[in-house]
Amino acid sequence: MSATYKDLKLNSADGTFNDCLISSMLKRHFSSTLSAKDPFQIQISKNIADVKTALDTLNTDHVPELSYPCLALLEKTLTNATIRYVVISKNGKPVLFAYYQIFTLTAANFNLENNSAFVKHILKAFVNLKKAKAVMLGNVLRNETTSHCYDHSVFTVDEATEAIAGIAEKIAADECATAIVLKELPPITAQAQQLLSENGYSTPFEDQVMDMEVDANWHTLSDYLNDLSKKYKTRAKKALAAIAPLELRALTTTEVAAYEQDIDRLFSATVHQQPFTLTQPQPGYFTELKRMYGDGFEVIGFMNDGKLIAFYTAFTGVDYYHIYYVGFNYELNNTYQLYFNILFSGLERAILSGKKVLQLGRTSFDAKASLGAKARKLSYFIKMEYIPDFVVKWFVKYFSAMENSKWKQRNPLKDNGAMA
Repeated sequence: MSATYKDLKLNSADGTFNDCLISSMLKRHFSSTLSAKDPFQIQISKNIADVKTALDTLNTDHVPELSYPCLALLEKTLTNATIRYVVISKNGKPVLFAYYQIFTLTAANFNLENNSAFVKHILKAFVNLKKAKAVMLGNVLRNETTSHCYDHSVFTVDEATEAIAGIAEKIAADECATAIVLKELPPITAQAQQLLSENGYSTPFEDQVMDMEVDANWHTLSDYLNDLSKKYKTRAKKALAAIAPLELRALTTTEVAAYEQDIDRLFSATVHQQPFTLTQPQPGYFTELKRMYGDGFEVIGFMNDGKLIAFYTAFTGVDYYHIYYVGFNYELNNTYQLYFNILFSGLERAILSGKKVLQLGRTSFDAKASLGAKARKLSYFIKMEYIPDFVVKWFVKYFSAMENSKWKQRNPLKDNGAMA
């Protein structure tokens, strides 16, 4: 019978675990070379600087999101979380790296003003009473970024998945966490799925993002507009006409720094409109990303007589244009149709740069569906302890409704058969 993290004891005197789930897993996989006097070493650190050498050794594909500068920025910018960096070594050689974030969930994470009185009461009463703590694998500020790297000559994909899940259990035991969230795992095989299920992991509700395929025949935004059905074309032209008085431009690194306070203010105002926020980056985050990524990270400003009233950020890849965080003046949103024009601008830049996919992330599903985007499921697994089943079911229903209740799939393009 598999152990659960509430059954495990942590020996953190030297940062290693010799008698635990992870050690048992490693002994099972490498029994031919492992002796009691020579266990696999597992180092858990709070600072990325402590594991920089091991990270550089294992990140052989030079994944930017696993680089030391990127993880150092993440460590610096998270406002209400701590990070644990884990290195497994075999005979003194690093063979696996993964990082996890630890959050304490309170009523402050929910925008209670946008909930009914009953929901507000439940959230306050339960969350503040329990002070629920969660361990999350992967980057909470970005979807689908690599959370780990390992030596493929030492671990199979399934073994790496088991090790990563096992480490999460140890961190949860140490932190007295009530939940583990695993996202950005290695590719999940049927065997890995069974392993996670047998150890209490599940996927209680759908997590989705919105993507839009960019037609190869679109060379300008006008080409896209010509492919819209009459109703959606009329709406799009009306929205685009609304920003005629504004100047849209890609901000340079110097300009991003100069407008940093305005960017942070607009972003915070947008975050406060969300029903639930796990965390948000500290001020100056976008300036640091621009300095780090250069042309690979864009900040597009909407200027009104020299004043920044909206912006969006985007990561650019070989085949994709990923609209990241946005911010805009809500009082001017209707006048200039700011949010819809953020979407149109992102699509235009994707078209002009020859990308195949416009990635739009979570939230505002209905607006993105009206653009032509479609939902795509994300893979994740959750395990909870010490929480009554009826409470778990209530929260699952709450989050499911928050994600899915206010939008429907739309097909604005003529070839797809437009629908209202």
